[in-house]
Amino acid sequence: MTTYWSAAIETASVGEVERLQRDGLRRTLRACLRVPHYRDRLARAGVDPAAVRCADDLASVPFMDKDQLRAMQPWGVCATPLADVARFNATTGTTGLPCNIAFTRLDLDDIGELGARNLTAMGVNGDDIAWQCYGYGLWIGGSALDRAYERVGVTAFPAGPGRTSLAIERLRDLGVTVISCTPTFALLLVERAREAGIDPATDWNLRVGIFGGETMSPAAVDLLTEAMPAGFQAHNTYGTTELGGPFVAGTCEFSAAQGTVHVWADHHLVEIVDPESGARVTQPGVTGELVVTSLRREASPMLRWRTRDLTSWAADAYDCPCGRRAHPKISWVSGRTDDVLKVRGTLVMPSQVDDVVRATVGTGAGWQLVVDKDPEGLRATEATVVVEVAGGLDESVVADIGRRLADRLGIRLPVLASRERELPRYEGKARRVLSVTEFAEVAPSLAALVGARPGTVAEPAR
Repeated sequence: MTTYWSAAIETASVGEVERLQRDGLRRTLRACLRVPHYRDRLARAGVDPAAVRCADDLASVPFMDKDQLRAMQPWGVCATPLADVARFNATTGTTGLPCNIAFTRLDLDDIGELGARNLTAMGVNGDDIAWQCYGYGLWIGGSALDRAYERVGVTAFPAGPGRTSLAIERLRDLGVTVISCTPTFALLLVERAREAGIDPATDWNLRVGIFGGETMSPAAVDLLTEAMPAGFQAHNTYGTTELGGPFVAGTCEFSAAQGTVHVWADHHLVEIVDPESGARVTQPGVTGELVVTSLRREASPMLRWRTRDLTSWAADAYDCPCGRRAHPKISWVSGRTDDVLKVRGTLVMPSQVDDVVRATVGTGAGWQLVVDKDPEGLRATEATVVVEVAGGLDESVVADIGRRLADRLGIRLPVLASRERELPRYEGKARRVLSVTEFAEVAPSLAALVGARPGTVAEPAR
């Protein structure tokens, strides 16, 4: 039976939530006018903030992006006095300089509220025991999950990423029922558990996985579901530090099966735009870039924040059996605009490669997409897929991956096989795309073979 954390707002009508969005948009614009960067950008664009009253009026408002945010460091977007800032978190710095993001006490309370909604929609309750593996430090992931677990009454272990050997034993010995981590780390835990003689399907009691922090392919979900105890459900939580943490959107039991997430529309006004033109994408199923305007943030309001994440509107965006109809559904993020590669004129996303590799029988846990691009940008990117093959170097597996990739992408990519455990393991966000130079640092015995003829099977030096 569907349960809610805040039933009144979660089951509110579309009209009611749109009214809250209009109120929140006015509040956000007032906050933005206290930030010189926003004030100047709006003035240069000729936008009268008083005229921006609803979602349609946002089309005239300039986008905010990571380059602008980096230029505003060290304090970033700060619409309140420092005395009112309870804490700063920072972005991971995956694509450049980490950016500081400020939070008031109300902002932190909202993280707990949205996290509790997410957990409850996923079927988590106060009887659960959670193993929390998202990172701590300046990154917001771990502390945000802690707040959500505390709000719901879950018994939580703030383990953070790593300590894999301890984790596989504690998941068994403590009867843990919920795990929160990246899907890559969950697959690593399954791999290490089996190596230690622990069968996740029978020795663990996990029933809910709260996965996020990176793209999660359908094939990876299938692998995790098959490996876990009967009834296990993989859920997706989405967010960014800039937008206040990992609870911008999340799955219910129905949307999880559909590959979509509900956006909490009373806190976030979302648009999907064409990454090149910035024009709005309204047709269901058409991929575009997610743009989000915060509606309640005090310290660091975000006005048309370009997430760089690629998604699309669900066909039934405002209709779900769970009853959260005013909180629209978008597809799971399929990649990022800055991750999309152009290989011989064809666009290639790491998530497409991940889906093929995970769905191919005989592959191990590790894979990398190694790119070689002329530093002057005079020729197209070339890419080699490097995959671990379980149980030895089997040329038939390499050929199978090559055929599947060609069918999926429309071009042939060289596929290089390695032995198990030859490639890096990731306990946080996986770095699936590496340059030839970066790959040489983590797998020097394989680097010389990158770009070899399709179907090459590597025999790494011993």
